[in-house]
Amino acid sequence: MAKLTHINPDNMAPYLPYGLSHAVVAEGGKTVYLSGQLGWDEDGNLAGPDLAGQLAQAHVNIRKILAEVGATPADIVRLNTYVVNYKGLEDGEVVNAANLKLFEGVMPASATLMGVQSLYAPDIRCEVEATVVIGE
Repeated sequence: MAKLTHINPDNMAPYLPYGLSHAVVAEGGKTVYLSGQLGWDEDGNLAGPDLAGQLAQAHVNIRKILAEVGATPADIVRLNTYVVNYKGLEDGEVVNAANLKLFEGVMPASATLMGVQSLYAPDIRCEVEATVVIGE
């Protein structure tokens, strides 16, 4: 099994309350790179027009992929979230809440939230990429 060490220095602003760590050191194991996940359900239907609904579905999709490779959210070392027409703290709080739920009970990954102009299709509000380290 890969050994993950989450880095959250006491002499830096706290990131844990926002559902992320400053850094993650991965030793051993295999790296799995997840493609960007959208808010599409298994039938290809968008989980609604709002950011929260689409983000929740993207996280469901991530959990399904994690299960397929024998991993859990605890194995995520990097999470990138892209939000269309990012509205500052309003959208930031939605993303933070979703990340806290995704990493509930485990140390969160390092993460980045990026505002973007557009994604794959006009109705898509977000896309989430993850990097995972699993045991050999």
